[in-house]
Amino acid sequence: MQFNIAVSKLRAMEISSLDMLSFLWFVLCWMGYSYFARHQAKKKNSLSSVLYRYRKEWVLKLSRSGMSEVDAELLASLERQVSFMASTSLLILASLVTVLSAASDEFMSMPTLRFVEEVTPEVVQMKLLLMIFIFVYGFFTFSWALRQYGFCFILFGSSFNTVRYYKDSAGDKYQAKAMPRDFNAMAKVLDRAAHSYNYGIRAYYFAMAALAWFINDWVFMAACAVIILVLYRREFKSSSLTAMVAARLVDNVHEEDEIRFD
Repeated sequence: MQFNIAVSKLRAMEISSLDMLSFLWFVLCWMGYSYFARHQAKKKNSLSSVLYRYRKEWVLKLSRSGMSEVDAELLASLERQVSFMASTSLLILASLVTVLSAASDEFMSMPTLRFVEEVTPEVVQMKLLLMIFIFVYGFFTFSWALRQYGFCFILFGSSFNTVRYYKDSAGDKYQAKAMPRDFNAMAKVLDRAAHSYNYGIRAYYFAMAALAWFINDWVFMAACAVIILVLYRREFKSSSLTAMVAARLVDNVHEEDEIRFD
């Protein structure tokens, strides 16, 4: 009985086939690009593949010389960036819930904007729910990234002594000794935290595309395509990526020798 009521309510919303098609296109773009980026990063230069090697070299340095105050501050800076984005997601969610609760015929009436498609308040509420879902997902990914950076603090703190280089009266140089650990696994934890942060940032990009759905379906689908183009250029063709690859003195980071720990 309740299922039949729910189905009748969905029918009453007057969701067009074009709305359904544009939503499926949105899901396909997001999931398809995530799959594409993950697999392409294993073959060609990308921000993920290049930064993974820099993170692994960072852990390699720590395994040999210990964790300094600079390293701790760098890790804390990464954690603050993620914390800021997680807090921003909550603020946006609060605003979206407020708009959703205030949705009405008068509130949603925009007759002066001819390029905006006229839809029922229920359909607008469904679009707002999509925005809410995106930022809920973003908050979960940012908060998980934040926790993983916290795990890195614990792993690094338990594995490396804090380093202060100095010489005694005899001129001997002292260095901290690292505890026996699987440093490959530690680098993986650090890399997974960065990936979670990247997934959250990607959600923000697609939220920008979802905003176009309030105009009309065609603009929405075009915005999804534009977002994919922007993401691809920044992850695989950006000048920053070119500079980071050039800094390693190689053409393709996948041709480098595997970074091995002592």
